[in-house]
Amino acid sequence: MNRCSATLRAMTQSAGTENWTIDVPPGWRKKKDDECVLLVPPSEIGRLQLSGHQREDGDVTDEDLLEFAADHLDAGAPRRDVRLGDFMGFEIAYDAEGFACREWTLRSGHTLLFVTFTCALASSGREDEAVELALISLRAL
Repeated sequence: MNRCSATLRAMTQSAGTENWTIDVPPGWRKKKDDECVLLVPPSEIGRLQLSGHQREDGDVTDEDLLEFAADHLDAGAPRRDVRLGDFMGFEIAYDAEGFACREWTLRSGHTLLFVTFTCALASSGREDEAVELALISLRAL
């Protein structure tokens, strides 16, 4: 069994809402409030924040995602298309005021999911594997 498979099997705790769920990486803490789900690694070097929104009148479209992220896209942020679990959309990565930021704008059915991972620039990349393994576990409910 390789390292990624072992990590995936160790992920047994989940977080989310009535509309979506994500596996919590081993050792990470989860917090939930009315607005979002927050996952914090044991290193405390970053934060993975997820917030979902439901569209009442049909499925979320690619145009909805582009409109949601318009400020970054209009400013020239490069976009990378992604499929993460049951969700599809795009990722934008940028540095701002000493922080490394990664944002995913995703959709599945009626659900728009906005995900951010932020950490100090000096720690950039240290939690990428755990973040990406968690994101591929995203499920629409």
